[in-house]
Formats: sequence, structure tokens, C-alpha cells
Amino acid sequence: MIENNAKTTPAAPAAKRGKPVAAKSSAISRRGLLTGGLALILAVIALSATGYLWYRLLVENRELLATDVVDKLNTLTEDTKTLQEGLSAAQQTLAETASTQETIKAAIDKIQGDLSRNRNEWLLAEAEQLLVIANHRLQLARDARSALNALRAADGQLNLIANPNLLPVRRELAREITLLESLEKTDVTGLTLKLVSLAEAVERLPLALEARMRAPEGADKAAPVPTPAPDAGWRAAAQRMGQDILGLVRIRENLEVQKPLLPPEQQYFLRENLRLMLYGAQLALLQANVTVYQQNLRSALRLLKEYFDVNTQVVAAMSGELEGQLKMKLVTAPPDISASLEALRQVAGRKAAP
Repeated sequence: MIENNAKTTPAAPAAKRGKPVAAKSSAISRRGLLTGGLALILAVIALSATGYLWYRLLVENRELLATDVVDKLNTLTEDTKTLQEGLSAAQQTLAETASTQETIKAAIDKIQGDLSRNRNEWLLAEAEQLLVIANHRLQLARDARSALNALRAADGQLNLIANPNLLPVRRELAREITLLESLEKTDVTGLTLKLVSLAEAVERLPLALEARMRAPEGADKAAPVPTPAPDAGWRAAAQRMGQDILGLVRIRENLEVQKPLLPPEQQYFLRENLRLMLYGAQLALLQANVTVYQQNLRSALRLLKEYFDVNTQVVAAMSGELEGQLKMKLVTAPPDISASLEALRQVAGRKAAP
């Protein structure tokens, strides 16, 4: 029994030591709970204060907040309205600009159309005028070269116009150009001007009667008589007598038919007749009357040889010119090149000039 007590005695202090530890742990636990509760209380108080303050701010400043929001909304509305007005103005300006551009484009197109139409009309008018000139040069002046150049120029003008309706006109032009190129190359203008020059030179032509009136040099001078020697005798005297007799008689051979001298007024009419024949040849040449042209040339050539001194250079030159023109081959009638002009006037809708 005593041993049991002895054995159980040491355990008592151990039990005593366990109680303070448990008490200490319990105190610590209580302190933590207290601290947590206090913290929770403080958090609740802070949250309540914050909620209270928020509530106070919300309730008391609700009108202020509403006014600020309304002002901002009004400002935004005004800004939006201003932007919308600016956008509308920009759209209107853009529409006006587009309309102006369309107007300008339409005006430019109209101007271009007018210019193109006017250009074509000008080209047609120039081509028509060139064809008129070609017909006049060929029909009136018989100048095939100038007429050919005018036809070629007219064809070049029509080539600048892109119009298929002009193809018949250009076809006629090609035919007429080929026709003129095949003609005899005769400078009618040069021939007429040469005839005018010859007519103006008639006044300077010397007459054949005037040449015959002029005695040759030394014709009136007696041939020197040789002086006979002193001992020639009767033979010398007979020789001198024979020479004197021969000096009294002058024999001149002239196979030409002698014409009587013309008085001054007849000389004037002679020159005028020659001049009129040359002008008549010029007029016949312009009218393509080859028969009358050659008749006038032959008559003028006959007058030159009969009444003018053919031994002078000026008369010989005029005779050579007339003979040269007589040998030339001339076209009796020019070809008709009016078909292209009529076709062009039909295309252009113009009437023939009276």
C-alpha cells in the first residue's frame, strides 16, 4: 500500500504542471477571439461609417450630382448637335462641290464638243474652198498644176476629220487627182505671161522697111581709082573711063518682094494688129480654144516675118518663141473635177454657190 502511494506520488506534480499549460492555451485562445471580435467590431463600425457617409453623400448631394450629370449631358448634347451641324454643313458643301464639279464637267464637255464640231466645220469649209479654187484654176486658167495641188490639200483636210460619211468624197478626190496627174504637164500660166511679155515688146521691134532704108556702110563711097603709071598711055585712060561708067550704074540683087513704105499711122496700126493677135492668143489659151490660139500665133508670126526685120535679135527671139508655142501639145478641154465638190456639199448640207 505504501509502495503504491510511493509510486503514485511523482505523478501529482506532473498533473499540476499540465494545468498551467492548458490554462495558458485557453488564455491565448480567448485573447485571439477577443482580438478577432474586436477587429470584426471595428470593421463593422468602419463599414457602417462608410455606408453612413456614402448614404449621407448620396442623399445630401443627390441634387448636386443630378445637376452635374444634367450639365454634362447638356454639354454632350450641344457638342453632338454642333458636330451634327458641322457634319450637315460639310455634307452640304460636299454636295455643292459635287454639283459644281458636274456643272464644270458638263461645261467642259460642251466646250469640247463645240470645239470639235467647230473644228470639223472649219476643216469642211477649208476643204470646200480648196475644191472651188481647184475648179476655178482648171476651168478658167487651165492651170492643172495648181488645181492638182488644191485637190491634194483638200484631201489632206478631209483626212483630219474622222467621219465615214466623207469616204465617197475622198473616193472622188482620188479619181480626180489621178486624172490630173495623167494630163500633159503644160504651164498655161507661164505661156500666158510670156504672150503678155511679147505683146509689150512689140513697140520695140524694128520694121524691115526701116532696115532697107538704111544704106550699108561704105555703099556711097566710090572705090579708089588706082593711079596709073605715067607710061600707061591710052590703056590707063580707057580703064578710068570704064570705072567711071560702072560707078554711074549700081546693080543690087534682092529676091524679096519689095513693099511700099508705110506711113507712120499705118506703122502704128501694124504694131497694134500684132499686139492684138498676141492678146487674142492669150485669151484663147485661157479658154482652152487651141484652134483660135494657134491661128493667132500663125498670124502674128506671119506679120513678124513680112513687116519686121527678122535679122535683128529681138525679132528673131520673138519668132522663135511663137514657133515654140505652136509646136506644144495642148489639151483642148480640161477634165471635169466638180464631182468631189458636189459630194462634199451634199455631206455638209450646203447648197451650191450661185
